[in-house]
Amino acid sequence: MTDDVLTRIRRAVREKRYQMTDHALEEADADDLTLDDILKVLLTGDLDSVYTDDPRGPRYVVRGDVGEAEVDVVCRFRSDGTLLIVITVYVVD
Repeated sequence: MTDDVLTRIRRAVREKRYQMTDHALEEADADDLTLDDILKVLLTGDLDSVYTDDPRGPRYVVRGDVGEAEVDVVCRFRSDGTLLIVITVYVVD
């Protein structure tokens, strides 16, 4: 499952089928992260966690390195599976 999910996430990013929530943009700004940083994590990071307890569908946490920092990007696919929604992003303490 891990490889399938990462493949879908990476395909969505490469095909520019993603949307950043306002919350994700605010959190990225607070942690001095750019859109390029977030996309790098999605394209090169590892699937750290999957949360399936949400009626809107599973949430995926992709963890990767940005400089010296570990960064988590939390995302999900829209219910029809065509759009990756980036929910939040943060530097791991």
